[in-house]
Amino acid sequence: MKMRKRWIVFSVALFAALLLSGCWLFGITLVLSYDIDAFVSTDTVLNPVQVDLTEEDDWKDNEDKLDEIHTIMFYGFIWNREATPATGQLYVYKDGSLSTVAEVQSKATLVLGGLAVNPNDTLEVALVHMENIDEIRDLVMEGKFWIYGIAANVPFDIKIFDSTVVVIFAVEAIL
Repeated sequence: MKMRKRWIVFSVALFAALLLSGCWLFGITLVLSYDIDAFVSTDTVLNPVQVDLTEEDDWKDNEDKLDEIHTIMFYGFIWNREATPATGQLYVYKDGSLSTVAEVQSKATLVLGGLAVNPNDTLEVALVHMENIDEIRDLVMEGKFWIYGIAANVPFDIKIFDSTVVVIFAVEAIL
């Protein structure tokens, strides 16, 4: 009986110490879905769209607890408005300042490629994981970045619509 009492006292003391020191951590997963405004890009006029996760209530409530990014995903529609096939690509960059396809390909980070869209047709992109998230991790952790849609072939005229970016974060919760 005396051993059991010591064990209970020790357990309560350890629990209190961890609780008061803030060292008792549990991981929580936070999923943010951000709807992207529809945009059109051509080989001569790029129209990037900003993703601002900081507008989301879940972001605001957990910004100081975001620990790491598990994955970033995309889904939506890409409409090829040309009479030739297009190989669509999505890139991420820190701002909306890039104005040519060459600038996007050399400065931004490719996050989704190989999206083949038939002439005058629409491709539904099912929920897919974005590539190269290690290269854009800091931008996403800041909560703001820009998405550029281009096509590998020239000329191109694509419209991206009904699209969403989904970011899955690990969140530290201190009890």
